[in-house]
Amino acid sequence: MKFIKKILIIPIFLFLVSCQTDKTYILVEPGKVELKKIYSADTNKKWSQFQEDEYNFLFWTINGYTLERIVFFKPISDGRSLFDHDSFFTQESEKRPIFNSKMNKFEIKEFFENCIIWSREFTNFETSNIKNYKIGDVEGISFDIKAQNELGLNYRGFAIAGIKNEKFYSVYFIATELEFYDKYKKEAKEIISSIEIL
Repeated sequence: MKFIKKILIIPIFLFLVSCQTDKTYILVEPGKVELKKIYSADTNKKWSQFQEDEYNFLFWTINGYTLERIVFFKPISDGRSLFDHDSFFTQESEKRPIFNSKMNKFEIKEFFENCIIWSREFTNFETSNIKNYKIGDVEGISFDIKAQNELGLNYRGFAIAGIKNEKFYSVYFIATELEFYDKYKKEAKEIISSIEIL
């Protein structure tokens, strides 16, 4: 009888372990959302939020990272870069672009662009159409994105960036030109326009 009880306990234990929540992704419900006490944003849709403390960003997606995403970078200080050298998304083959809090708006855009290029996530990455943009009460910039990955998928998107208390903040939306950019750009613009730096 004891042997049978032990046999039954094992599958119950395995079932309970398999039911534990995966904290890498959490569900973001519609409404006002606070992101790691860094940003707040409003959304009308449900999103899956990727969050791992070891990475310098988190992102929202509905259909998957390669199809569409809104990426929220954590703030960085002088002498830092957007990506850590040991990030899964990067290959450290050359010196990383470094942030300087004295950068003007054109240098901010160039820094962001150079960081994404450095990450080697895209084979082609361009920014254009820079404009002054207010992120809550922070003076910043906005600009458009065009990119292509190694599989030949074309992407479009837009980003915002700014400096608050000598720290660099940036958020961007990107999606495949085929179907997903047009499908989510309106919602992404509303989310990004609602962002405040906390």
